[in-house]
Amino acid sequence: MKKKQNETPDELDQFEAYGEYSYAYRHAAENRRKRKERREPTEPYEEAPPEVPEVAPYLSPEEARIAAEERAKAHARTVTGRLILLLAIAVAVIAVLQGSVFRLTTVYVVGNVHQSAQQIAAASGLVKGLNIFSIQEEDVRRNLSADHTIVFLGMRKDYPSTIYLYITEREPAASTQWLGLLYTLDAEGVVLDEHNTLDLPAGMPSISGLAVTSIHVGQRLNVRDREQLQAYYDIVAELNLQYYREQVVEINLSNPRDIYVLVAGGITVRLGDRQHMRAKIGALRTDIAYLQQLGKTSGVLDVTIPEDAKYRPDG
Repeated sequence: MKKKQNETPDELDQFEAYGEYSYAYRHAAENRRKRKERREPTEPYEEAPPEVPEVAPYLSPEEARIAAEERAKAHARTVTGRLILLLAIAVAVIAVLQGSVFRLTTVYVVGNVHQSAQQIAAASGLVKGLNIFSIQEEDVRRNLSADHTIVFLGMRKDYPSTIYLYITEREPAASTQWLGLLYTLDAEGVVLDEHNTLDLPAGMPSISGLAVTSIHVGQRLNVRDREQLQAYYDIVAELNLQYYREQVVEINLSNPRDIYVLVAGGITVRLGDRQHMRAKIGALRTDIAYLQQLGKTSGVLDVTIPEDAKYRPDG
């Protein structure tokens, strides 16, 4: 059946008019329809709106400065709080340690000769159980000063519970008589003892010629002429150092610029002033030993010039 010449063919007729290409066109249209259905589901899909970043409000320079200061203050308060907490913990720990660990248990005494360590420790005021942090050297010094025979040199703390006391003891080095009493002196002129006797102690020289103004046990000898004490210090120190004190019977200091000593055996030695005392005592020891070998028991040995000593026999 023929169509009219002016009639427009429908879609199927058009595809059919192309013969072998009609199948491809129909399936291409169906494929496009299916793809569209997959892209557009039957239930509507609402896509989440994109996140919009928050925008900080605009601050003026003054407001920004105030905000920065507030943040700095808040940070400072936080740091301060932490420091206070740490300090409180440290104080608590120290308090616990002081109460239970740092307690005195042992006292060592170094330098004692005549008195026992227990006597020295008791005189120092140190007792077991004291808080070692509370023990002050000045307190120990003051306590030991009550005993004039003890010279306190210092102390050392060995934490947590031990203390070392360093002392020396005053020893009799000479004697002197005044107003009918006998007094013993140490090498520094400190009066150690008072005796109601005129018998001179053995093993130490007797000091004569002193211009004494007052004598008190436990204090340094008071004399009118300070040169006498200076000469006494120098002579006794050298006699102790050269182990010759026991050989000297008497030291006459009536004239500190012309000093005489009497040695065991009867020889008198002229020392002159207190200058060069080490060399003078050394010459005395050497020359007296030689004179004693010669049997000399009297006379005067002049060592005022140590390298040129002269001996003058009596008569």
